[in-house]
Amino acid sequence: MRELGSRALTYEGHPPRPGKAYEVELTSGQKIRAWRADNGEDYYCHGLTFGGKEAPGGLVSPFGDDIPTILREHYQLVEKEAHARAGDILVWRGVEANDVIHSAILTDPVMAQGKDYLDYSTRIQTKNGIEPETSMTLQRLVEDYYGESYNIYRRK
Repeated sequence: MRELGSRALTYEGHPPRPGKAYEVELTSGQKIRAWRADNGEDYYCHGLTFGGKEAPGGLVSPFGDDIPTILREHYQLVEKEAHARAGDILVWRGVEANDVIHSAILTDPVMAQGKDYLDYSTRIQTKNGIEPETSMTLQRLVEDYYGESYNIYRRK
C-alpha cells in the first residue's frame, strides 16, 4: 500500500471523516484506491464487502469507482438470482458504468415462492454509509436505500 495523501470522506448528514487515500495493489496486479480513516474505526460498505476489515494495518474501504476493477479481477457475475448463496456480494450501481453506490453481503438467501429471484425476506449484512454494520432484509435495502438495480457476484 502506498499513501497518496490526506482525504476526508463525506456521507450525507454526517460531518466529514478525516483519513488518507492509498494506492493498493490487488493480488491480480491491478491497482485501486482505498481510504483509511485517521481514527482507525470508520469504514464504508466496500470495506465490509471486499475484505477491507481484514486489511493489514487496519480497516480500509476501496473507492466506489474502483469496485468494477475488483469485480472484474476477483469476482464473477451470478447470472441467475436462483443460484445466489450465502457469502455472495450484492452490488448496486448508479447511472455511470463505474458508479457503484453500494455493496453488501448476502447472508441468508430466500427464494421467492415459485420464482427464480430473491424474496424480500432475504437477509443481508450491510454498512450504510458511516452507520454501524447491521443485518437487514433485502426489502429494507431496496425500499429505503438503494432500489432494485443490484447484481450478485461471487468470488472466483
